[in-house]
Amino acid sequence: MEARYRTIFVSDLHLGAEESRASDFLDFLDTVSADRIYLVGDIVDIERLQNRPLFPQSHGQVIARLVQLADSGIDVRYIPGNHDHPMRSLVGRDICGIPVMMEAEHQTANGKSLLVVHGDVLDGVVNKGSAQHSLGATAYRLIMRVDVTVNQVRGFLGQDYVSISSAIKNKVRLAYEYIRRYESCAAELAAERGFDGIVCGHIHRPCIREIDGVIYANDGDWVEHRTALAELQDGSLQLLHWKGGTVVTGTLSRPDTLAA
Repeated sequence: MEARYRTIFVSDLHLGAEESRASDFLDFLDTVSADRIYLVGDIVDIERLQNRPLFPQSHGQVIARLVQLADSGIDVRYIPGNHDHPMRSLVGRDICGIPVMMEAEHQTANGKSLLVVHGDVLDGVVNKGSAQHSLGATAYRLIMRVDVTVNQVRGFLGQDYVSISSAIKNKVRLAYEYIRRYESCAAELAAERGFDGIVCGHIHRPCIREIDGVIYANDGDWVEHRTALAELQDGSLQLLHWKGGTVVTGTLSRPDTLAA
């Protein structure tokens, strides 16, 4: 039975990258529906495609399905991220009926105003400061690269994807502190601009929590966690986790409570 939501936020599909879980995302789209869908950046990994052209059939099917949803009357909006940043040159235009924008202002059914951004705009703020902050960002990026490399080897050997980085990030203190700093900076940005909360992606860590009275919601990714953020009909937010061919719902209070 199809689950109906008011809004779905999804990011970091990384289509064009071997580690993208495109087939799982297609199955997810068959299970849920929404009046509005935000594509919150890094949908197509253009950076990866420039170095190694790869676009399996399932990746193309994802794009075709999103266009089909827009054609059917669903309000689909696209906010490019850092991995698909060339698409930012199209801000203000439509791609097959899908408007491209740098950010969006979303009003929930219960009257909350949410700033919707990919999240890479926070990189400069998060990395600025002490040497510890810089080391934390470096550690985080290194862990992500290790995950990609290990799974490329596993894919070559015919083995399934396994999230190495999820386990490592929870144990490396500097990387964990980077995540927490990112969340705090995101909440501060929303507060400074007069929003009740912020929805973003970018760091591949699904989470919903309140920081100093500001809603911080990260929709996660479709490389490691296979998650999306949903707004229910009453305006409340919920994380959706595609696991074992079904949607597992719930909210998170910490960024390290959802295993891959």
